[in-house]
Amino acid sequence: MADSRRVKKYADSVKRAISEIIEFRVKDPHKGFVTVTRVKVSPDLKIASIYYAVLGDHTQREETRLVFSRSGSFIRNELKPYIRSRWLPELRFFYDESFEQAGKIEQLLRKIRTDNDSEAQ
Repeated sequence: MADSRRVKKYADSVKRAISEIIEFRVKDPHKGFVTVTRVKVSPDLKIASIYYAVLGDHTQREETRLVFSRSGSFIRNELKPYIRSRWLPELRFFYDESFEQAGKIEQLLRKIRTDNDSEAQ
């Protein structure tokens, strides 16, 4: 079992490596502009959940998801030189919806401010 500092350090190194692999080695033209937002690693270091954001609409997000489902084993293979461990983690890709949720919250707050300003006048 790994301690939390080791897991965090491992997750950070996986994040850096995955970001580089996606940007420079995945050549699929449908991947879009992808940013790896965070990586969560299981305590036994065997599963890495990769959270990503994509610039674009829902169609682009779906195309990027399909790229990751097709190239997951390639990305995992490319990860070997970056990771100093006995085994490579299983990679699971998830779209990070936190940016969309933050945008919705910001929009609601702006609407509340606008409503309050119009009521005050």
